[in-house]
Amino acid sequence: MRLLCTTDSMDPSFLLRAARCAINTISRLLGLAALFLIACAGTLLGTNDSFPTNYVAGTLIQLNDNGAWSWFMDPRVIVDDGKLIAGSVRAIGKFQSGASDPRWGNVEIAVYDIAAKKTATIVLHPHLEQDDHDAPAFLVRPDGRYMAMYSKHAAERKMYYRISEPHNPLVWGPTRSVETPGADASYAGNNDTYANPFRLPDGRIVNFYRGFHHEPNYMVSKDEGQTWTYGGHWLYGKGGYSPYLKYADDGKGTVHFVATEDHPRNFDNSLYHAYLRSGTIYQSNGTPVGPLSTSTDAKIATWELTKIFQGTPDNVAWMIDLELDRDGHPYVLFSCQIDGRGLPRGQGGMDLRYHYARWDGAAWHTEEIAHAGGRLYPGEDDYSGLGALDPKNPDIVYISTDADPVTGVPLVSQADHRRHYELFRGTREQQSGKWTWTPITRNSTYDNLRPVIPKWNDPRTALVWMRGSYSNNHGEWTTAVVAVILPPR
Repeated sequence: MRLLCTTDSMDPSFLLRAARCAINTISRLLGLAALFLIACAGTLLGTNDSFPTNYVAGTLIQLNDNGAWSWFMDPRVIVDDGKLIAGSVRAIGKFQSGASDPRWGNVEIAVYDIAAKKTATIVLHPHLEQDDHDAPAFLVRPDGRYMAMYSKHAAERKMYYRISEPHNPLVWGPTRSVETPGADASYAGNNDTYANPFRLPDGRIVNFYRGFHHEPNYMVSKDEGQTWTYGGHWLYGKGGYSPYLKYADDGKGTVHFVATEDHPRNFDNSLYHAYLRSGTIYQSNGTPVGPLSTSTDAKIATWELTKIFQGTPDNVAWMIDLELDRDGHPYVLFSCQIDGRGLPRGQGGMDLRYHYARWDGAAWHTEEIAHAGGRLYPGEDDYSGLGALDPKNPDIVYISTDADPVTGVPLVSQADHRRHYELFRGTREQQSGKWTWTPITRNSTYDNLRPVIPKWNDPRTALVWMRGSYSNNHGEWTTAVVAVILPPR
């Protein structure tokens, strides 16, 4: 073994040089040891080249050859009557150059018959707008018909909706729309996006959306989604842009939500939780906050809700997913940008982390669980590959990351020697609380993004995601919509 350093002089500075040499040698050895440990961790995680090109932990199902969605409308994917139903928006090249193509901005639905293993697609709304915010949210009616609700991205004071034939998500009735409040048509902040419909025990359907004042609003239907009336503007944030919300309901009349103060590029967001029951908003512990607004004058601020996580310039929060456990307690997946302090837009987002939070009935518990890698594209420095909570098991989460979840080392595919977003399943040991990560995709030549897990009364798990490339701000992508049916765990 060649010596890392030598000394061949016995002058008075010999001891000093020898000490420096020893320090350098130890530092190099420690560095080599660290690299060895990282390599070992990578091997244990399956981040080496032992996986074949474009490995998927199951049979890959292509639902649509092109499609994308944002993550603030839900449910984007459902399983009903033996069918996996996914909505998305089609992209044709760059945002402006493809606009003349009649397929540009098609809102589409893919339907996969799980038993027959056959897929069909239909166009729900042709040539609406090439924007991932236009993806539909679904609701299953008691008569077996489906309702799809969607909008342009803050371009109109209008929400669109269609209702299907019974048990047939491939045949739909006429396109209808509902106008929403906002006297000044030139103010885009009154325009609509993000549908989130829920059924209440009394038969009403409530759709939560972003609208008037660019903040959370809602509308109500008393006739199974045939007609709608405006409900109110019910929550306000810091006023720079908008609070962001994710919703989940227990099917018994309680709707939970998590919220930020604003968009993370404008504010060092914290994260908050509350729930709505019988017209009143409550903090996590049941303390009333106030009634749900029935006008355009919101009375409740985000920071009056229960704080889950304190944001700082070194930990800017943004929620990803929200689910309820068997006791009706919420659990949350969110991301944090930790490298943006003092940086202008477009220069941060190189180090994102995934966090997990859970309410135990008395308090919230939060923890950082994985490296999320780098931003999806410049300019939206808080955009991660996203993730999905298992709705049946709070101790399982799926994430998209272009870094090793444990070490943060970049994931470079052995197939094309490029960095890609891969999917991992995280499982938490109940005794130790430790998370372990198993690859769902590996050595990809595509990015694997924005996974969704629909609720399904089956021991198997349907994992749906976008597979391809996402290159620009919610308007340009070449991603297919794909899925895999994972066996019971």
